[in-house]
Amino acid sequence: MQKMNLSWLVRAADAKWVSQPESDPEIDWIAADPAEVRPGCLYLELQPGTARQAVKDGAAAVITGAAAEDVPFPCAVCEGAPYEALCKIAAWYRRRFHTRIIAIAGPDGKTTIREMLFRILSQQEKTSRTRWEQTGDLGVPKTLLGLDADDRCAVVEMGFTTPGSFERMGKICRPSAAIITGVGSAHIGSFGSPEKILRERLSLTRGMESTDPVILCADEPMLYELPDGFSGDVLYYGIDSYCDVTGTIVKEERDQTTLDVSCYGKTTRIKLQMPGKGNCYNALAAFAAAVLMGVPEDVIRDGLERFRPLPGRLSLMTTSTGATIIDDSWTSTPESMKEAADYFAQFCGRRKIVALGEMEDLGNSAASFHRAAGRRMAQAGADLILATGAHALEIKEGAAPFPRTQVHIMESPESIAQYLRTDRRGDDVLLFKAGRGSHFERVIQLAFHDQQLRRI
Repeated sequence: MQKMNLSWLVRAADAKWVSQPESDPEIDWIAADPAEVRPGCLYLELQPGTARQAVKDGAAAVITGAAAEDVPFPCAVCEGAPYEALCKIAAWYRRRFHTRIIAIAGPDGKTTIREMLFRILSQQEKTSRTRWEQTGDLGVPKTLLGLDADDRCAVVEMGFTTPGSFERMGKICRPSAAIITGVGSAHIGSFGSPEKILRERLSLTRGMESTDPVILCADEPMLYELPDGFSGDVLYYGIDSYCDVTGTIVKEERDQTTLDVSCYGKTTRIKLQMPGKGNCYNALAAFAAAVLMGVPEDVIRDGLERFRPLPGRLSLMTTSTGATIIDDSWTSTPESMKEAADYFAQFCGRRKIVALGEMEDLGNSAASFHRAAGRRMAQAGADLILATGAHALEIKEGAAPFPRTQVHIMESPESIAQYLRTDRRGDDVLLFKAGRGSHFERVIQLAFHDQQLRRI
């Protein structure tokens, strides 16, 4: 964050002083969590009762939403919640720059697209991006507050938090372009229907000009037939549909995919160092956005060919004893579960094992989606499924028609790790798949910490 006078930030937050400082210091850091406090920062008291400790830790001033009288430190009170004040400051700060912002939303692929696009754009001009842990309501304003005058582009990942959050984040960001990867079933428990999920994701475009492009996947039927009332400059990418940016999968291998990309009458062959059709869609989305940002096709190709799978996204590893691990532990949705099962089916081993955890926020559809997960993994050739979570029984029911597949219901992710510590073989092929709450990346480390893990 560039240095800003404290008085400007308080004014941007629509806050009023109850205890004004004698001077007007310059602020280069805004903390919204007690752990983020630095000497000389402005602290927004999102957690009631933490202001005094923040000042003891060095905060120069505090903005709070609670009534404050006779406080012994510089303090201003905002109307509404301090989070709204943070958003107002971030929106005001963002308007100071001409940075082109590309927003990314959707059920799957957001982080991979973000990293692909960041690395492509960074080859030509200074670009910033959302940090790994900042994709929710706090992540967007924090990302904007990290902008610098030299940033020509910024790639902002938008994760779902509560209904209305996408419209709010869009109006704060004012994106120059937006990518929506799909509708999907993720968060159907919070919204109730795919139609409501679609409207929520499209609402981020309300902070955009009507001429700003919205990049959508043409192979998602609900995105190809947009609801009435949506108006915008749409650019489509896809594989199964002919569209603005069309991909053709030439060759699929375990650790790479050859993809031809046709765009504006020109075809570019890209050798992705990643497996799966899902990663082809991610590459097409990044390709489309980079073209709109004026990046030449050969630069885009070079950036995509150097890109490697991120940890936890169909990332291949081997152990020192020769076992093969497919780490897909970053997140889990019904759509990514299918992708993982299709990829797992390509592998042969004396024993194929799947460790499955919970898919989150699926509401009344959770049971049927977990049965489908058990069925898909059995069809993919699993000899053993280690299932944990509230819907482990449904996973077992889904695999029941396939006598080859044994299913063990485990008490916890840690119990899966303990099981694999006592029953593992050098030629095993293991897939780890679960939602973020299961922390399956820890399961892999616990199960194989005594063996050298090497990423392929």
